[in-house]
Amino acid sequence: MQKWEYMWMSVTSLKGKLVFLANGERLEASMFVEALNTLGEDGWELVAVIPPAFKLPAPLQSVPQFCLKRPIS
Repeated sequence: MQKWEYMWMSVTSLKGKLVFLANGERLEASMFVEALNTLGEDGWELVAVIPPAFKLPAPLQSVPQFCLKRPIS
């Protein structure tokens, strides 16, 4: 049976710029597509997008969260 590992990519704002975090670690990316392509190069596949939640603090309330997975070998 195939086993998977999962990652959450979240986005926050720092001094007016988007900051992408993958499992809490900062990615060197300035746009969504760049962040997703960086993770895709490491074998991560996007499996879900959680829409913005207006219950979150202001910088996060208009930004989706991303769930990714890749096979464990």
